[in-house]
Amino acid sequence: MKHVAILLVVILFVSVVPAQDDDVVRVKSNLVNIDVIVKDKKGKYVADLRPEDFTVVENGVAQKIEFFDGPLSKTDSPTAPATAAAPAPGTTTTTPPTNAPRNYVALVLDSQTTDITNLKQVREGTIKYVREQITDNDVVALMSVTNGLQMLQPFTQDKSKLIAALENGGVNASATGFEAKDVAGNISSRQEQLASAPSLPPSAITSPGGGSEAAKALIAQTVLAQFIRLRTALSLQQSRPVLAALAAISEGLRSIPGKKTLVLFSQGFVTPTVLDWQVQSTIDIANRANVAIYIIDSAGLRAGAPASGSLVPSTPMAGVSGIVNQEQRIRAVGGETVFDNVRQEGQNREYDILYRVSGDTGGRFLKGNNDIGLGLERINEEIHARYTIAYRSTNQNFDGTFRKVKIEVRRPDAQVVSRAGYYAIPPEEVVLLSPADKKLLSGFAAAQSNPELPVYVVVSQFRSRDGLYVVPLALELPPSAVKFERKADKRSMQLEVLGVLKAGDKNLSRLGGNFDVNLNDTEYQSIVNNNIFYRQDMVLAPGEYTLDVIVRDKQSGKTAAKREQFVVPEPDSEFAATPVVLSRYVDPAQLPKLGSDEPVDVFVHGRSQIRPSPGRQFQATDNLIMFLSVYNPANSPDTGKPMVRVTVRLFKDGQPATKFFDYVLTDIQPQPVAHLTLAEYIRLAGLAPGNYNATIEIKDMVTRKSVKQDAPFTIVP
Repeated sequence: MKHVAILLVVILFVSVVPAQDDDVVRVKSNLVNIDVIVKDKKGKYVADLRPEDFTVVENGVAQKIEFFDGPLSKTDSPTAPATAAAPAPGTTTTTPPTNAPRNYVALVLDSQTTDITNLKQVREGTIKYVREQITDNDVVALMSVTNGLQMLQPFTQDKSKLIAALENGGVNASATGFEAKDVAGNISSRQEQLASAPSLPPSAITSPGGGSEAAKALIAQTVLAQFIRLRTALSLQQSRPVLAALAAISEGLRSIPGKKTLVLFSQGFVTPTVLDWQVQSTIDIANRANVAIYIIDSAGLRAGAPASGSLVPSTPMAGVSGIVNQEQRIRAVGGETVFDNVRQEGQNREYDILYRVSGDTGGRFLKGNNDIGLGLERINEEIHARYTIAYRSTNQNFDGTFRKVKIEVRRPDAQVVSRAGYYAIPPEEVVLLSPADKKLLSGFAAAQSNPELPVYVVVSQFRSRDGLYVVPLALELPPSAVKFERKADKRSMQLEVLGVLKAGDKNLSRLGGNFDVNLNDTEYQSIVNNNIFYRQDMVLAPGEYTLDVIVRDKQSGKTAAKREQFVVPEPDSEFAATPVVLSRYVDPAQLPKLGSDEPVDVFVHGRSQIRPSPGRQFQATDNLIMFLSVYNPANSPDTGKPMVRVTVRLFKDGQPATKFFDYVLTDIQPQPVAHLTLAEYIRLAGLAPGNYNATIEIKDMVTRKSVKQDAPFTIVP
């Protein structure tokens, strides 16, 4: 059964708690803040410059410096005031209060890529940094990224707390890095096997030997595609939580005055093209918050890898050259396009993203050194050599375009190091949308009121750990409404899906992506029979949300838009149930490996997985599958187990359409929180086409408490 499904965590919530509100002077939101390092011709830091020594030019227009904070010596008192230029009338400067720390440093371990064998040097180097480098001017936090962000030690000036968090083994590695290496090795092995195999077109298979060689090649190609699919999944699993964590920490630090630094310990990862928007968004959020991201290779000094004899591109761009045609370059193989594939090929491709994120935020990537403490010492030197300059741009149109910033000093032979500019993002945006996203969203109202493309959307809510919820977005549209172009023996479909999650007037997350799909006749027929389906999961805290979803068929130009408003309730101890999810699709479940900490999909029960049917349209030959979770049932004093009865009644035009159906639930599922699951079906055979309603009563037979809900659906001819 072919469908597009993205099952990934999207949002991380991080709160940064500095000094009390009375002690904090917050940064004016529309000031542009840029950190600057100045070196002399011998490479030594210059620390005695004043505001009048600097000139700032944005897109060729001179800017007035409204805030200036010079380097702070390690021996300086934290009460030393910053040097500020005279502000323009009506503006607010950002001079830190006299008792506030000047440097905020977040130390973040990428536990998904860091091998267990490298944890010792990371831990020892960090402890050395805490003991020898941290002063009264610094406040430091310790965090770790696995599937989410763990706060091992909140921001503090207490060295003993930081050292205790490090020594107590709070920093742990996961097995994902080892699994990624195994997959890479298997892919390389299959590539070598295929490269050495003779080329045998079907017409050349005239003997049993020829058929045997062709079969071997076919098996190797199939296995290679399976490993590439796994590599794609691992790349997403590794990169998305790290990017989300960097963005969340930066956004949490945005309103805090002072010099802000994030140090990431990582062995590197590869981001697929579908995450390009999130990479740029992470960089933009860090730049808006003026957070410099430094990255230290947690693997230290690596030995050179032997040259492989496999046929791989000699350069990253060789795989997208004229040696393959355009259709081959675009078509996904095993879940990766060639553009994805070239990011993986060759040595040290996992470093590309580390160089980009650090360089574009004013930090640096340090690699090839086993002394983690020395790397932190170098970063600390740069932190204490920074100037912070802020100005109010003469162009107050926050249109999302990139603006070049050039900073110079009036001193001969001085070298200025700073980031090249920034994207003019509206101050109130939490998640950043590209100009293309905004252009698509500008037609939201028209597409919502007069849709050219039928689209169905459903949002479900399932309790997870720590008071959070997994909230899957499921989207479905009929293939008859989408334009398929015939190309040789393939049919192409090009869809653009954009979702924006909001809380109030703030954008919290961007969902969706671009999907260019080429289908053979079998795959096309599967989509015709099963509808076009897209899914993406969110992890949300309790609150009120609005989700705007817009879909565009790029080949026909048709658009559709839907707005879903929903409330994620506070989890409590009351008897409750999720809204029922209706479905007509069930597949064998893809279960996590034994011992893995990977969460089980919310739509998995036993060894089966359902696919929601947002359109709630069924045929009489279908089974109506009902799926929901029940929370906080009471245990029977006789059996020690819960007993929940679920009664389903089907109505058509207000009249009973069938007999009622009774189900009894007694088996508690412990993960991710204790719950009972209803996963049952009703045969629709014999029912006439029309509009129906399923009335569902869920009753705790121990306490006699009950909840009721309705689920309308349609049986089509």
